[in-house]
Amino acid sequence: MSEMTSAQAIARLTKRPPVGATELLASEPLEIDAALGWARIAYLGKPEFCNERGFIHGGFLSAMLDEVMAMAATAPRNFDYVVPALGMKASFLRGVEPGRLIAEGSIIKVQGREVYLAGELFNGAGELAVTASATARFRKLPWK
Repeated sequence: MSEMTSAQAIARLTKRPPVGATELLASEPLEIDAALGWARIAYLGKPEFCNERGFIHGGFLSAMLDEVMAMAATAPRNFDYVVPALGMKASFLRGVEPGRLIAEGSIIKVQGREVYLAGELFNGAGELAVTASATARFRKLPWK
């Protein structure tokens, strides 16, 4: 496991080449515990992400959870890997309005090259709005 502090992990993460989805979702890493495989990221839920009822479309919320779980998974390996999802399930507990959202991701279990992950997304009022679980596979970054 990594000995990086949260600040070191965030600095290392932000040195990676930018990813379009990360920019679109306006992700802002807040805290990363590389030793535990845990991450907290803020997102900007934009009005253009909303459906006709004014709630953020589930696909955008799922993308946020996918990213935070991936950050949790790759932090212990110094962000030298990606973790393509083999499967992901999201449960939508309440509608999410535009604004600042907080997501947390964590490693549940690592078994060989596969990693089992959990995620939670909180709305602007701090209420749990979406939960997710995923199975992913570690793959070395192509430029490493």
